[in-house]
Amino acid sequence: MTPTAPPGERSVLRDQDPVVFIDRKERSYLRILRRGGRISVRGQAVPCDAVIGLPEGSRVETAGGERLLVVRPTYAQLIPSLPRRAEPIYPKDAGPILLWGDIGPGMHVVEVGTGPGALTLALLRAVGPTGRLTSYEARDDFATLARENVARYHGAADNWTLRVADAFEGLDERDVDRLIVDLAEPWRLLDVVARTLRAGGVLTAFLPTVLQVKQLVDALRAGCFGAVETLETLARFWHVHDRSIRPAHRMVAHTGFLVFARRLAGNSELTRPEPCSTDEHVHAG
Repeated sequence: MTPTAPPGERSVLRDQDPVVFIDRKERSYLRILRRGGRISVRGQAVPCDAVIGLPEGSRVETAGGERLLVVRPTYAQLIPSLPRRAEPIYPKDAGPILLWGDIGPGMHVVEVGTGPGALTLALLRAVGPTGRLTSYEARDDFATLARENVARYHGAADNWTLRVADAFEGLDERDVDRLIVDLAEPWRLLDVVARTLRAGGVLTAFLPTVLQVKQLVDALRAGCFGAVETLETLARFWHVHDRSIRPAHRMVAHTGFLVFARRLAGNSELTRPEPCSTDEHVHAG
């Protein structure tokens, strides 16, 4: 269901909609509605036609009599169940990427390292129909999966370009507003990034280890970047039921570090003696 549908129709579940079934223990099950089909939840069948046409927030019964709440998935519910062959960037990191990375409607954003498309979905929402997103992915199988996930969980995206290419060989875009890198050695890409980002543009990098963070931050400060910040996000859920209120037994702790930096202008007082190159004819080495 698109956000532009009339308000009275937005809650109605339709054929091909992704939905989440939630059982009495608050366990979630991501499924796709297909007219005439049947969905299995923990071995119990639910006819899709009994769900299609209901408003979100309805309760349905399985063949075994178990009542399930059915809603469309939020982004946070979708990503952990996203079909993938590699670890995605999870919601607890996607949120800070959008906010600290300052990604908003109408911007031109480049994403390097698409994986299964988890962050791609968040970026498409953030830039909106007036913005543009260009994604680079070196592996064809990852790119195929990202296309499938975007088509299934976002829908048509005419403002999205997915390039199956090695970013270390160069990026075609120039003067982009924001650039996100999810690669093991992003410091090797900084010359390319400097030619791609506009002055003042924000670079965001996702890195799993502190040694990678150190190498990247040193390279950023030695080059065409300033206002460097590093953070990680820890998420702890709480169990709240009757008189039992306590932290959840499991905590979503370290997944990765986020490094943010601003592309400096060539004549900035903060740049090194070698100015930032903006020559579009220079190729990455």
